[in-house]
Amino acid sequence: MKNWTLTGHGRLPWSTALELLTGTTCAWTDLDGPHLGPPPTTTPVGTTHLWAWADGRALRLRIDDEFAYVAELAHDGPGEPVTVIIHPELRLWAPADEQAGPIPETAHTLDWELLELPGPGPVSFVVAHPKKS
Repeated sequence: MKNWTLTGHGRLPWSTALELLTGTTCAWTDLDGPHLGPPPTTTPVGTTHLWAWADGRALRLRIDDEFAYVAELAHDGPGEPVTVIIHPELRLWAPADEQAGPIPETAHTLDWELLELPGPGPVSFVVAHPKKS
């Protein structure tokens, strides 16, 4: 069992939030459809959330114009100890289901997990790992 910590970075200008995303893989949906890959260099237009992950950490960004509210989960990192419920096998929509546009093909090569901080207002983080053979 891993010990999780939560750090609230607060409301940050996009350029500062982007620094926290260095080395992460990100997922978000904007006016161009779903994206999976390195962080966008500019604030995604038409999106409300961006999820990012790298070894041992997960970030959740709530986009607000040129700013982002950033929260970070980490394994044994600095911050407030929290309980995390891991929901494995998060299911993506089917490749032919284009509600937000076609999902990147690489998304189907990953195992997705939802990391939930339980409570009266639960908060979720998303991470993905290469599929196990």
